[in-house]
Amino acid sequence: MNTKLPILITLLLSLFISNYLFGQNYQDAIHQKKFSEALTIIQSQLDDIYSKRSIEKLIPTTYVAIEKIEEGIDLQKIFSERKIQPYFIENNNTLYALHTDAALCYQNIYKYHEALQHYFQALRFTTIGEKDHTIFYSIAQIFKKINKFNAYVFYLEEAYEIKPDNYDYSLELSLALSSGKSKKKALFHLNRYIASKGDSVPPNLYLIAANCYESIGDYINAAEQYTLYLNHKPNDYAVLFALGYLAYTKISDMKLAYKSFINAIPLFNENDWVLKGLSYTMLGDIECMDLNYKNGLEHYLQSIAISENMKKTMDDKKAYIHTINDKINAIKSTLLANKDIALYPQYQTLMDELGNNQLELRQLEHEYSKLNVGELSFKIAVAHENIMQFNQAIEWYNKTIAYGVKIRESSKKIEKLQLKISRGF
Repeated sequence: MNTKLPILITLLLSLFISNYLFGQNYQDAIHQKKFSEALTIIQSQLDDIYSKRSIEKLIPTTYVAIEKIEEGIDLQKIFSERKIQPYFIENNNTLYALHTDAALCYQNIYKYHEALQHYFQALRFTTIGEKDHTIFYSIAQIFKKINKFNAYVFYLEEAYEIKPDNYDYSLELSLALSSGKSKKKALFHLNRYIASKGDSVPPNLYLIAANCYESIGDYINAAEQYTLYLNHKPNDYAVLFALGYLAYTKISDMKLAYKSFINAIPLFNENDWVLKGLSYTMLGDIECMDLNYKNGLEHYLQSIAISENMKKTMDDKKAYIHTINDKINAIKSTLLANKDIALYPQYQTLMDELGNNQLELRQLEHEYSKLNVGELSFKIAVAHENIMQFNQAIEWYNKTIAYGVKIRESSKKIEKLQLKISRGF
């Protein structure tokens, strides 16, 4: 029997299949989103090209000639593993297109490592120009998918460098960088994008810019960006408060602060105690700076009323927690005495309820502390004193002492006021 005939048939069949696949248009498969089918065709064409390349610039010395295939040398692996920094080997449009499309297919079937390999291979067969910005962008998106943030930003910047007039790259870079330490770089790209949009800037970008400016201590520009945002979203009370607080504490623009707080107060939700209370306190401060002590006192008293409501809520919460504890102790006693397992679900429910209420109480106490009720009492006392209401001033100085704040200063104030009262002033 002639054993060479089956081998010859196999070789001819392989050659036929290779030529058939090489001639197929894999673009149709990509267009139909049949990425695995497209890859089969692309890989066949790559195999055919690499297996025939016997002369190559900068070819590895370990490779001798095409005749050595039978000795087990993997030509495709040799060609694919060469690395000439940074990318370029030669201009070859066919290999560039095949590797690019292979990468696209792998990317769409979520094989990101293989996709990256082919994208980098594609870049080795072209002189990098404007056309390649999409490859760098695709590489960036893969690194983003696999949570490699630094690589994501690096290749996104490469895409931007190649095509800076694609302002979407600047937008994406600004959003990526704004939450990290590179605030100035984020602002550079964000301002580029905003400038390119003219009058159609998404308002949230002004807010991102404001946060970045505030983070780097550029409070004037931060206030400007908050204002631009509020031109589009005038009822965003949280931003109104932020702008007012910034104007009051950082740039001493009391007019802007006053306007912001006045606009914010009617918009606060029922439970926005702290924001509302602090707004009233700072309004009182601004009025008193202008020697409008009566108006300042009215704002301070609004803030103290909010603190008293919070205190009542905390007291109610404490009483309810005490009631839950009593119920838990009663069930524990029964469980221990009678070993009534049927009571255990009720015990567990009460323990969960106790934990939730204790957490809510801690949160309330934390929020309440932000109102600085002791300091506020002192300010109320000073306002009363300045409008010649000495008895009320003494009452509030005593409250200040009870809160453990400005004890020595308040005590001296009380002595002086009592002396004035005794003299008939």
